Amino acid sequence: MNWRELKDFCNSLPESELEKKVILWREDAEYVITEIEAEQLEEDYYIDLDNSENGCFPVSECKDLEPDTKIKRVYKKGNPILHEVF
Repeated sequence: MNWRELKDFCNSLPESELEKKVILWREDAEYVITEIEAEQLEEDYYIDLDNSENGCFPVSECKDLEPDTKIKRVYKKGNPILHEVF
């Protein structure tokens, strides 16, 4: 799904649905994600190619990495994203 498809879907919803919480339904029907936020990234985001446990991090945190760390940009500044609120 791209953002246009999401927008079209939301625009097709009846007004009565628009105040309800967004639900991300997972394969395990007992586990759904309801704490979701939308934002536009304020920085580029990277991953550590050698250590996936580092997760995804903003460019401002790259200065804290070891000099030989191999990183890859995965999201550009301005990208819209949805993320789970923990």
